[in-house]
Amino acid sequence: MKNFVLFLRANTDMDPKAFTDPKEVVDRAKWLEDVQAKGVVKYLGGTMPPIAPMATSIFPDGSLVEGPFKEDKHFLTGFLIIEAEDLEAAKKIAETNPILIAGGSVEIREILLR
Repeated sequence: MKNFVLFLRANTDMDPKAFTDPKEVVDRAKWLEDVQAKGVVKYLGGTMPPIAPMATSIFPDGSLVEGPFKEDKHFLTGFLIIEAEDLEAAKKIAETNPILIAGGSVEIREILLR
């Protein structure tokens, strides 16, 4: 089995209410319960609210940007680590994440252990 990180990304076109809408909150909680019940979650990770008081970015020249670093229109809002046989199996898990219905995305990366 291999380890994969699922990066949950929102985007600037998403309805901000998607983060607080009761149905969306229930859907996200249900998805997490479902993947945990499958026994594939290695580390539950967490939610990373994209608000300035909780984030900063440091660049090679020493400059700082307060708030979350937003590349293009997508920005990281959470992550978790799962265990799957291969990338295809990880995709099958990720493609059921409700952030996709809300207009966000899920990036999947295999973790190479040291």
